[in-house]
Amino acid sequence: MSLFRPNSPIDRRRSERHDVQYLAQIDAGSGATPRSCIICDISNGGAKLTIGPQGEVPEEFTLLFRRRCRVVRRSDGQIGVQFVQS
Repeated sequence: MSLFRPNSPIDRRRSERHDVQYLAQIDAGSGATPRSCIICDISNGGAKLTIGPQGEVPEEFTLLFRRRCRVVRRSDGQIGVQFVQS
């Protein structure tokens, strides 16, 4: 069972998701070089990112198209994030 697409017919998301393949960067804010990722789907409130197997991602970071994010789930080289209100 996938953590991103439960078998349940109930979708608990508050806004519609849109499938995309958009290259973005994760800025951990620690002075490190931003890390590349791919936005797989996106909504008004969050996104699913493919980050690959290399390295860890902090609990909060800036997704470089200037949205602050919080990790809400992790699975098999992908993370689900929620956009944090500024």
